[in-house]
Amino acid sequence: MRLAKQLFKDHTKNVIICLIGAFISAIAVNSFILESNLGDGGTVGIALALKYAFGFSPAISSLIINTLVIIIGWRFLSTRTAVYTFIANTAISIFLDLTENFKTGIDNFVINASFGGVLVGVGIGLVIAAGGVIGGTSVIAKMLNKYFDIKTSQGIFVLDGLVVLSFLFVLPLENVLFTIIMIFITERATSFIIEGFNPKKAVTVISSKNEIISDKINRFTGRGSTLLRGKGGYGKNETSMLYVVVPQSQVTRVKKLINEEDENAFLVIHDVRDVLGNGFMNLS
Repeated sequence: MRLAKQLFKDHTKNVIICLIGAFISAIAVNSFILESNLGDGGTVGIALALKYAFGFSPAISSLIINTLVIIIGWRFLSTRTAVYTFIANTAISIFLDLTENFKTGIDNFVINASFGGVLVGVGIGLVIAAGGVIGGTSVIAKMLNKYFDIKTSQGIFVLDGLVVLSFLFVLPLENVLFTIIMIFITERATSFIIEGFNPKKAVTVISSKNEIISDKINRFTGRGSTLLRGKGGYGKNETSMLYVVVPQSQVTRVKKLINEEDENAFLVIHDVRDVLGNGFMNLS
C-alpha cells in the first residue's frame, strides 16, 4: 500500500510538471514566437510552418503530428516515457488553442526570440525532467538509431535542422536567422532547467597519488570518491583511477587541490546529466 501511494504521488507530481511545461511552451509560441513570425524545431516547428504556409491551426496540426509519431515510435520508448510524452504533447496542443489570444503586441525580433527561446526552453526542460519529451523528432531519432545506427543526438540535430531550413520556403531570411538564435537560447534554457542551478561535473583522475588526492577532495567537498584499478594501454603498467562527482562551483578548487598534490596528474572533467544518491538531488 505504501509503495502504491508513493508511485501515485510520484506520477502525479511528474504529470503536473509535464502540464506546467506544456503550458509555458504554449504561452511562448502564442505570446512571442507568433508575434514575430518565428519558427521552431521539432513537431511544433512543423506545425508553425504549416500555419505560415497554409494557415493551419498549430494546435490541431501539432496534435495530429505528435499522435502519429508517438503511435509509430511507441515501442522505441519506455512505457513511462511514452505515457508522459503523450500527456505533454496532447497538453501543449490543448494549451496552444486555449492561449491563442494571449498576445503581447510586441513585434520585435530580439525580444520575441529571447523570451520565446527562454520560455520554450523552460517548458521543454520541465517535461524532460519529469520523464517526457515535447516534440516528436526525438522519437524519430530513436527509430533512426535503431535501423540506421545513427546516434540519437545526431538524429535530433539533423531533423530539427531540416525543420528550421524548411522555414526558408515560408518566411523571410531575417525571420529564419532569428529563429536559429532563438533555438540556441532554447537549448541553453533547457540545459539550465535539467541540470539545475548548480550542475554537476564528473572528475576522473589518473595519478600515483590518488589516495592522498581522494582524502583531500573528501575533506573539501564532504563527498566520497571511488578508486579504481587500471592498466596503461601502452606501457601495460598498473595504475589507479579516481572518480568523483562534484558541483560545478567546486570544480576550480578540486582542480587546484589535484595540481597541488601532483602536477603531472591526468585529469578529465565532463558533464553529468543526472546524479542520484549520496546527498545529490534529482528533479525527476
